Amino acid sequence: NEAPGRRRRRLGPLDAGDAESTGGGGGPRSSSSSRSGGGAVGAASLDEVSSSGRTRPDKSRVCLECILPPILRRGTIRYDLGRGAFGFEQLLSFQNVSATVRMNAQRLEDGSLLVVAPVAPTEECLALLDEVGRVSHLVLPVTALEHKAFFGPFVRQFPRARVWVAPGQYGPFGASGSLPYRVDGVLDGSRPEGFPEEFDYKLFFADLEGNAGPVSEVALFHRPTTSLFVTDAVSWIPDTPSPLFATLYDIGPDFWPKTVLQAVFIALRQAEDGSWPAYDALRGRLIRAPILRAFVDVRAPDLTKAWVDDIANSWAFDRILAAHFASPVLATPAEFRAAFARLDGPDAPGVIRLDDADWAPLDDLNALIQANNLGAPILAGYK
Repeated sequence: NEAPGRRRRRLGPLDAGDAESTGGGGGPRSSSSSRSGGGAVGAASLDEVSSSGRTRPDKSRVCLECILPPILRRGTIRYDLGRGAFGFEQLLSFQNVSATVRMNAQRLEDGSLLVVAPVAPTEECLALLDEVGRVSHLVLPVTALEHKAFFGPFVRQFPRARVWVAPGQYGPFGASGSLPYRVDGVLDGSRPEGFPEEFDYKLFFADLEGNAGPVSEVALFHRPTTSLFVTDAVSWIPDTPSPLFATLYDIGPDFWPKTVLQAVFIALRQAEDGSWPAYDALRGRLIRAPILRAFVDVRAPDLTKAWVDDIANSWAFDRILAAHFASPVLATPAEFRAAFARLDGPDAPGVIRLDDADWAPLDDLNALIQANNLGAPILAGYK
C-alpha cells in the first residue's frame, strides 16, 4: 500500500524538506516555546513565539459567536504543510484541559480551497486564509463538540462555498435535518453531487443504543497529493508544545507532559526520577488517543476496525494531516492501521501499554457511565 512513485520515509512529523514548517510542535520552534517558569497567564505575545508560522497581529483575535474558550485571546498560526496544504492552528483552553485544534485547507486543481474542520473565524484567521486562496468547500467531518461548535459561524462567512457535513449531527449546535446553516450535502457514504472529484472519503458512523447521539468521522483522501485528512482518528504527540500555548501560559518543565496527559484523559502519574511514564509511552509515535480507545473503540470495535481496514486497504497515502497535536505526519496505511492495534487484542504487536494506574480517569468515567446506563455497553477491552 505504498504510494506509487514516492520514496518511502521514516514515520514521523514532516520535515522542512517537504514543507516550510509543521504545526502542533512537529516543526521548528522558537526558544520561547521551551522557556521554564510557573503557571502565570500571558507569558508571551503570539508574535514573539510564532517564527515557524505566519500570524496577523493587525487583526482581531476575538470571536464572540464561538462559545468555547479562549474567547478574547484566540490567536491563529498558519503553517505551510506542503503539497498545497495549509494548517490553521488555534487553542482550546478549559479549566484543566488545553489542546491545539487545527483546520486543514487543501488547494484544489482549480486553485480554490477545501477546508476541513474549520476553527473559530476570527479576523486574524480569515485574513490568513484569504492570503492563500478562495474557499470553495467547507467540510464538517465529525460530530465532536470541539469541532462542530465553530462550523456555523464559519459557514456564515462563506456564503458561496459548498458545505458538506458528516451524518448524525446533534446537540446545542443543531441536529441533522435542522442545522442552523446551509448544507449542500451529507457525507453518508454516497458521493453527493458537487463534491470535489479529487477527494475520496470513508465514513465511520456508530449510532448505538444508550449513547447521547451518534459518533461519526469522515476521513478524506486527496488523490493528487496522496494525503490522508483525519480529525480525531489518530494523533502524533510531539516533544514540544505549539508556540500558541505560550500566549496563555508560562511554560515550565512539566507543562507539556501534564498538558498532553490531561488532553487524552490519562492520570498525572510522575515517577520518582521526575519523568512522566505515560507521556513517554505516547509521544513520538502515531497513536489512537486513549480517550477514544476507552469510549469509542470499546463500544463499537467491529465498526472501528472495519473503517480502519477500509482506509488502509483502499488508499495509498504517505502522510496524514490531523486536527490535533503535530501535523502532517509521514505514515503509510500499515502504520495507520498499527495505531489501532488494541482492536486485535491486548497482546497484538504495537499495542501501547500503560500502567493500570494511568487509566484511572477513564476507568472511573466508564464505571460511572455503566452504573447509570449513560452509554452503550462495553464490548471490548481498551487497556
